[in-house]
Amino acid sequence: MSNWLSTVRTWWQRLFFWQQTKTGSEEFQPHAHHDHALVLAAKEPTATNWRKVRFLHHVLKGRELRLFWASFVVMVTALGAGSALLIRPHVMRVPAHGGTITEALIGSPRLINPLYAPLNDVDRDLCALIYSGLFRVNTNLEPEPDLVQTYRWSEDGKMLEVSLRKDARFHDGVPVTADDVIFTYQRVLDPSWRSPLTNGFKGLQQVIRVDESTIQFQLEAPNPTLLMELTLGILPTHVWEGTQGATAALAEANLKPIGSGPYRLESLKRDAKGNVLSFTLTRFSQYYGHAPYIDTWQFRFYGDRPQAHEALQTNQVDAVAFVPWKDVGEIKHGNTQSSTLELPQETIAFFNIKDTLLKDVRIRQALNMAIDRRELQELIGSNAKVASSPFPFLEATSIQVGDLDGARVLLNSLGWHLPTNGSVRIYEPPTVATRGTTTATPPKPATSSTEFVITIDLPDQADLVKVAELLKRRWSLIGARVEMRVHPASDLLRQALDKRDYQVLVWNVLLPPTQDISPFWASTQITNQGLNLANLADRDVDRALEGIQSATTTPALESARQTLSQAILKQTPALFLLRPAYAYLLSRDVKGVQPMRLSRPSDRLLQANTWYIETDWKWR
Repeated sequence: MSNWLSTVRTWWQRLFFWQQTKTGSEEFQPHAHHDHALVLAAKEPTATNWRKVRFLHHVLKGRELRLFWASFVVMVTALGAGSALLIRPHVMRVPAHGGTITEALIGSPRLINPLYAPLNDVDRDLCALIYSGLFRVNTNLEPEPDLVQTYRWSEDGKMLEVSLRKDARFHDGVPVTADDVIFTYQRVLDPSWRSPLTNGFKGLQQVIRVDESTIQFQLEAPNPTLLMELTLGILPTHVWEGTQGATAALAEANLKPIGSGPYRLESLKRDAKGNVLSFTLTRFSQYYGHAPYIDTWQFRFYGDRPQAHEALQTNQVDAVAFVPWKDVGEIKHGNTQSSTLELPQETIAFFNIKDTLLKDVRIRQALNMAIDRRELQELIGSNAKVASSPFPFLEATSIQVGDLDGARVLLNSLGWHLPTNGSVRIYEPPTVATRGTTTATPPKPATSSTEFVITIDLPDQADLVKVAELLKRRWSLIGARVEMRVHPASDLLRQALDKRDYQVLVWNVLLPPTQDISPFWASTQITNQGLNLANLADRDVDRALEGIQSATTTPALESARQTLSQAILKQTPALFLLRPAYAYLLSRDVKGVQPMRLSRPSDRLLQANTWYIETDWKWR
């Protein structure tokens, strides 16, 4: 029993060594309590110093030390994860300023001047970032104020008054005023400046200065598309005054532009021969609008598209625009994203109504019935859309399904029959019973052949060749003998406008930003090198075109376009087949890029203010 009590006492003293014991002689007997008190008296009365952690390995050994550090890591990780879970719902990533994007352009800059930019796509791209206009085109392809603060139309639609923003500055710090606007449009109207934009402003009588920030545009007749024309970049008077029209194209300011857009010219690089190799633009700190996030845009120029594609593949550039979708798979790599670009462009098969076979609208209707738009969609993939209207962006409510049987029945009723064991229809005029005992025979169509023969002319472009092959196959199924003739594009257009001796002409038509289709359908455009490739002369169509010209509001304009579309489709002067789309390939580092519907190729850069590379955290 005593041994057991002695053992318990010994363990008690080890566990509670700081308590004094009352056993034995305390005068000379050492005890752990005294040792502990001595240590406490010698220790500094301060908290633990983190620098002493380096002595931890002297206290803890082996497994104990590893266990300590593992516990420490788990504790820190848990603390960090817990904090993140608590904070994450209350913060978000937002675009931040910074970064550089390098884009490849096909060609080289010549005249970086809004008055001449339509002559060169590269110049247009650069002008889109350097210059700003009274209005700009938004993502819905509608004009919205840019340099303009407010505007109003007169009741008769013949006068537009605009008031400028007070905070707009050119890149050299000079304010944008009414004088700059008047100077710019006077130069557009001046024949000596030879601007390709002059014809677009034929209805503009004069530009009047009301005060320092107010301008009036006087028109000969109402023009609902004027706001789209007023997206033209504004020139600084103090830079261009004194320049004569005859020498304007030679001015140094064409390659050292000063505008009022979101980016300003930083530098340009030339080779030994003086060719411009690259352009560098930097964010303009005094820009009045939404400040862009990307600090620097660099453009590098290449002689052809394969060179530009190679530059993207080798990471020399971050972006290439308007890449055919068929090439995307070969060019795109792991760090590349793609976005869709759509233009007001259509692939159209024009019927020559003056042709002896195709002048009968029922023949044209039969050919239209034979085409299955679903096959077209399969042919072009999901990146382009089937068209159904003269206006590219009037969406189809449904996709036409080919009706081969209906087309055959219609052709039979017109006297075009398939001979026994034959594959090509021949004309056999049907007899129609009259009230008497005789029969009447419809006149034979004024065609040089009794066979149902159709010839398709098209430019040497791979996508159009595919379309023509589909037309050939479908029309062959209803008994036509179809021939395809492929020509160089420039030769074909010149011959078509001069002789107009084709039957079916397949062409890609790109409309202007105003979507003015009158050059293609007005009866006045049949002769004198006009672009009415169908040779359509129809009173209802001409009347509908006049309705568009007289529209003074956006709703009225949309209604007039619908009326015109219906009038054209009623005559079946053409097959509206496809709306091509292109790819915009960019580095994945560039964020905020969305699929775009554009009025012109350079308009893709109007959205660049919302793109970003850098990000930051922000409390919600």
